[in-house]
Amino acid sequence: MIALAYKFSKSFGPTDSVAGTKTTVGSSYVIPPGQYAIKKIHVSKGNVVNAKENAGVITIEITGVDGTYQYAYGNGTGGATNGGPAGPAEEIECLVSAPGGSTLTVSITDAEAATAAVVSLDFFDGSGRVDSYSTGGAGKDPAAATELTVGTITVTKGGRIKQIRYACGQLVDGTSASGKLVLEVPGLAGPFEYAVGNGCSGATLGGAALADIIDVDIPVGTNVIITVKVTYTDAMDSATISLAVA
Repeated sequence: MIALAYKFSKSFGPTDSVAGTKTTVGSSYVIPPGQYAIKKIHVSKGNVVNAKENAGVITIEITGVDGTYQYAYGNGTGGATNGGPAGPAEEIECLVSAPGGSTLTVSITDAEAATAAVVSLDFFDGSGRVDSYSTGGAGKDPAAATELTVGTITVTKGGRIKQIRYACGQLVDGTSASGKLVLEVPGLAGPFEYAVGNGCSGATLGGAALADIIDVDIPVGTNVIITVKVTYTDAMDSATISLAVA
């Protein structure tokens, strides 16, 4: 059954993340009685150091609930010198079954440390499951004009890739942040190639931005291993991707 009427929202944090380390946001939460589905995630944080990328992954874990729920977020760079507000909190579409009585934990794995991360989840009546798998992150730094294999994703429950989320950081003044993302899906000719990024960022003129969101419809089988590659004109930092499979 797909989630229906809105019921409530729960926030977690604020919590400071640790670079390259899975960090629990706030504390675990026991879901009240009932059968719910989480349909949307909202995340906000501050990156207050020059030349530090914002890319990260949010993970939702619920006791007794099968599936993988990992979501890439956070483009651009932070800035102590000339950073500015990036707008509203980033919104992430999802579908995660959340039965009453289960314990829910939210964590973030940021490429660089961030300040005062806050995550809220919107709960609806119903249930449902759309897995989301991630790869990349800290250390996956594309070199200029060189294809980088960001990583591989093993799809543990077949279906169709419905959405790509992608984040990366540009940490040098006066350089381009535009690039090409490629998915290699065994058994499918494709091509599956996508433009990502926009504008320029920098060491002292950085600013946060939202992740690239690309809606697709790609069939994929159980245990298929997808390879993710990116190419940029200029060097970038911490390429991070997630794929939602329904």
